[in-house]
Amino acid sequence: MTAIVVLAAGLVGCGGGGGGGGSDIPTASNAAITPPPTGPVTITTGATAETTNTTIAAAAFQGVNGAGLQTIGNLPSLAGAVTTAPTATETRRLMIAEIVRRHAEKIKDYMGSAPVAGAQIVQTGPCLVGGTETAVVDDMNGNFSQIFVNCDEGGVIFHGTISSTGVSATVNLGSTVGSSYNISVTATITIDLSITTASPAAVLVSQGSFTFSVTSSGTMQDDGFGGLRPVGVTTIVIAGPSLLAFDGVNREQLSNFALTVVDDDVTGATTINSGSHFTYANSASAINGAVTVNITTPIHYASLALDPDAGVIEITTTASLGKIKVTFSSSTTTPVTVDVYANAADASATNTYTLTWAQFDALA
Repeated sequence: MTAIVVLAAGLVGCGGGGGGGGSDIPTASNAAITPPPTGPVTITTGATAETTNTTIAAAAFQGVNGAGLQTIGNLPSLAGAVTTAPTATETRRLMIAEIVRRHAEKIKDYMGSAPVAGAQIVQTGPCLVGGTETAVVDDMNGNFSQIFVNCDEGGVIFHGTISSTGVSATVNLGSTVGSSYNISVTATITIDLSITTASPAAVLVSQGSFTFSVTSSGTMQDDGFGGLRPVGVTTIVIAGPSLLAFDGVNREQLSNFALTVVDDDVTGATTINSGSHFTYANSASAINGAVTVNITTPIHYASLALDPDAGVIEITTTASLGKIKVTFSSSTTTPVTVDVYANAADASATNTYTLTWAQFDALA
């Protein structure tokens, strides 16, 4: 799925605004995404199958990225750490786990802020260049929404709605340097969000509903301005039946997915844990069907890294006896290895291909 250049303010920069009732709540939506073909893709071996199998491998990895992570620059902390925008050369793929983390940060900031317990508050503020972002807080029913109306954050335009129901939020912050903190936000979330950039020209629409939990713990540290900031580890867990995406050309779907993403704010590393899995479908002509993806070894991204330096995913389908295993390493020459097995239980691969990141990314 197309990389989207995003400023750090994108989902965290709603300005102040007046309160109000339901009549002040705007609406924003995008055209419904038609699901891609979901018939199982065939995995074959042999000299003529290299392009097909490496393309399947690259697309499945993009599915991992699309649902899981991949950021450049400083992530906005669940606990409200100061963020900076990436430079022009530091692209950021705005992925579902990141959207959820930022949404949870908003929930943490807004829930309980109503002047009367159980009241609904509506706050609308201008975006950096144009458009608006509205936050709707309903403490009584445990609902929280963000509504973006052509919200231009400096070359990145957000449009659509992110809504959570059944929200539960707990915040316990320490009061001294070195004291511990714990934050937890859980809910069922519905996303209908488009993200458009002019340079490079790109669009990404995400639509779906799933459950999430975001938890963060660590210690309070000096923020350098006479105050405290929480620094620790944030874990994002998402699970649901269907999540659709559209990049203006190809349609994607994650089905029956469950992923756990861990952001370490101390080291800057991000990991998608083993055991994470989903069924991935893509409408691209080279795939035009679905595969099952399992993360068997955690996928690890070092701080500021665009590509992982470790991890293994395995790809299977009901149309084939075999499997594709993709291994990522820190090699500076061929960090991606694609092994194709005629039978999933085989000890040795039938075909093995090694690729650079440029070669691998070009396939998706």
